Amino acid sequence: MAKPYFRQVPNFQYINRNANNNEISNYLEVKNLFKRVKIREDIFDNLGFFTKYTIIGDERPDNVAYKFYNDSTLDWIILLANNITNVHSEWPLPQQSFDNVMLEKYGSYDKLNETHHYECNEVKDSLGSVLIPKGTRLNANWRENGNFVRIITSNISQVSYNKDVASITLVNPIKGLVVGSQVTISNVSESAFNGNFIVTSAFTIESIGTVQFNYKLKTIPTTQPSQSGKVLSRNVAGASLYYEYYDDNLAQYKMVPSTEIIFPVTNFEYESEIQDQKRNIFVLKPRYLNLLFNDLEELMQYKKGSTQYISATLKKGDNIKLFE
Repeated sequence: MAKPYFRQVPNFQYINRNANNNEISNYLEVKNLFKRVKIREDIFDNLGFFTKYTIIGDERPDNVAYKFYNDSTLDWIILLANNITNVHSEWPLPQQSFDNVMLEKYGSYDKLNETHHYECNEVKDSLGSVLIPKGTRLNANWRENGNFVRIITSNISQVSYNKDVASITLVNPIKGLVVGSQVTISNVSESAFNGNFIVTSAFTIESIGTVQFNYKLKTIPTTQPSQSGKVLSRNVAGASLYYEYYDDNLAQYKMVPSTEIIFPVTNFEYESEIQDQKRNIFVLKPRYLNLLFNDLEELMQYKKGSTQYISATLKKGDNIKLFE
């Protein structure tokens, strides 16, 4: 059976500061905690030496060591394999401790349920190219950022025109539509009415909002338009948010409702995810333990040649009282 880690740490003779000044050679023998080893790189960088493991519940390093090595005193190997130097901050907290820490950090359970940040689901174009990777973190002002636009769609109940000015009446009104608003007209039979336009005048019924607006046509229609179609308006009051991108394969702009791809992450979910990430560790396979034990035994020994050398397991520090 291997020795516990600290039994293998060599000793160091350190001058006893609490001794009488007349006792020049009064030394204390302590563990040399500065003597720390790590798994050598040819092992540490080779995943074939390790098993992936997810910490269950409130498992501690000694619990995991017992599960894999049938020896709880080998908990230091679990920590060494994951380069963990501070078990309190780098190992997942027990559930009760986690709850207490979170309550102390955020002050109340209501604060824990507030939004910490927003994340995005994966968005692909028609060829399967990833436009937004899954889990992309968005800033708090994502609604006014990049490709996110405010869009509202309404059906057309009537289309008319006079020379190069079209007049559109809507089935369901677009509130907040004003002169200068950008609209996209589609599904009208005469192509001259379809496309992107700027509103030149808008007529409002106060009780229900805008129901009619005009825009200038780019070409003169050759036939009468159908009395149907759709109006898409950007950046108006009450509009829904969409992620807009240009699909090269389809040669057209595409829109995805933000409600389908954007979701809030609460403070509690954010902190829980950090804990879950700590649960994913690597465990050195039992058959390679002897390699580590041999390395540890060699690295922990002091080498001859130093003026401080006493033995392979003991060094003597300078007598600072001689220099006072």
